[in-house]
Amino acid sequence: MAGRLKPLDVERQTKPGKYADGDGLYLIVTGPTSKSWSYRYWKDGKERWHGLGSLKEASLKDARLARDAARLRVKGDRSTAGIDIVQERRKAREEAKAVEAKVVLPTFEECAEAYIRANWSSWSEKHRDQWPSSLKRYAYCHRKSCAKRS
Repeated sequence: MAGRLKPLDVERQTKPGKYADGDGLYLIVTGPTSKSWSYRYWKDGKERWHGLGSLKEASLKDARLARDAARLRVKGDRSTAGIDIVQERRKAREEAKAVEAKVVLPTFEECAEAYIRANWSSWSEKHRDQWPSSLKRYAYCHRKSCAKRS
């Protein structure tokens, strides 16, 4: 079943659509210069599409090899159970986002206070009073004041 597409057919195809090569490998054409490879499989009753890269990155031969490797991971073998590679990739992205979220960035209030400390000595006395007062009144969000504004 594998091998329905020919390299010349792949290069010449410009009409948008999904073109099957066999065994779950598809050439996905979205425009004259936009073509990519995808492996279609079913896992736990759900259809999955696993991207294998663009035509610029992977030839037909490379896409077939990538599809075969993906199929082995999905089906598993005697020693390992098959996995849902799309769900695995999604989970890895979510974990990476969680790690990024743990990196604590300074709040607006902390940045403003650092700016005030850095420039305090060059400001007039009136300016020194106005900056912190205005920021506390209009920019910082403290729970009670935010609740009143809502």
